[in-house]
Amino acid sequence: MIPTSRLRRAGRLLGSALGPEAAATTLGQLKGGAHKLGQTLALVADSLPEEARARLGGLFGAAEPRPWDEIKGALDALPTGLLAEVEPAPFAAASMGQVHRGRLHDGRAVAVKILYPGVAAALRADLDNLEAVALPARFISGGAQMLAGLRGAMLNELDLRVEAAEGVALAEALRPWPRLHVATPIHATQDVLVAELILGPTLHHVLRPVGPGPNDPQALAEDLVAAVFAPVFCVGKVNADAHPGNLIVTETGLGLIDLGAVATVPDVPTLSAALDRALTGRRDGVLEGLGVRAGALELDLQALLGPLGPGDWDFGRDTLLEQLGELKRKKPLALRHLPFATERLPLIRAVMGLHHALRRLGVPFALGEALRRVRVRAGSEGA
Repeated sequence: MIPTSRLRRAGRLLGSALGPEAAATTLGQLKGGAHKLGQTLALVADSLPEEARARLGGLFGAAEPRPWDEIKGALDALPTGLLAEVEPAPFAAASMGQVHRGRLHDGRAVAVKILYPGVAAALRADLDNLEAVALPARFISGGAQMLAGLRGAMLNELDLRVEAAEGVALAEALRPWPRLHVATPIHATQDVLVAELILGPTLHHVLRPVGPGPNDPQALAEDLVAAVFAPVFCVGKVNADAHPGNLIVTETGLGLIDLGAVATVPDVPTLSAALDRALTGRRDGVLEGLGVRAGALELDLQALLGPLGPGDWDFGRDTLLEQLGELKRKKPLALRHLPFATERLPLIRAVMGLHHALRRLGVPFALGEALRRVRVRAGSEGA
């Protein structure tokens, strides 16, 4: 919510700095590798020229897979004999690469993620095309830092060895939670990642109202909290992409896939202390600990901290997003200028996904207590 207002201001500055025609042309030059950045900028679409808005809207369509002959050469960098076979037809395609089913010589099924040829050069060119955003964003509190962080995170995704290392770290952090299963990396090069294949429907497809829902929504809610926050308290990391589309519903819990957006969470003790205050029913100082310097909006935003307090929160009747929308309507300028710790952006993104998933589960759930249990288990494992 808060980052959106910053991005919207950046969008207005982009339009005014480049002019309507130049802004549309710049956005029209985005290639497949900039899908994620384009989708982020789509948050500010209402501040951009009409033609630019239309071109951004097209970025939300399904990514088209590349022909097998075009990408199979990347497999030559893998160790000889690692893969017994790879299916030429992908089962998933995204903005920067696609995923194929494969099999190791020992019979294990694996997912083989392959970056598109030329995606690195295309993404860097796209980021350079949008560099005009960074200069006017210096006039926004935290704007330039936020855009620089987005750039750095996206460039990290150009090396699948980084994703593999983060996957190993997350798997170790989640070891005390047996219901959570990470798609453990097996081998990675810069352009290819071979990882364990986890099969099943995504959480996005089984949550109400899309599907019948899980048999035990309370257990699934616990799994969601652990999936997002256990790595935070165990190793100071958060998977910003732990949204329902990247969580596989298995017979024993949840499987975590697509770990390309793992980020460091700074100052975890301060975050933990803020959650402790909320759990005891206190709201003073909680926002600051979460990275939001609310100022004159302190009391307004404290009203949105209810799910972190003691006792159950009925996510089936949750109206926090509606309350925030009303606050935005009443005090748009105050929210627009609200300072926040930009280094908390990946955590904020993950929490938004968690809140969305819990709302769709629609059950009363003691989120504050679940967070406490995760922190206690993380502390005992680290002791």
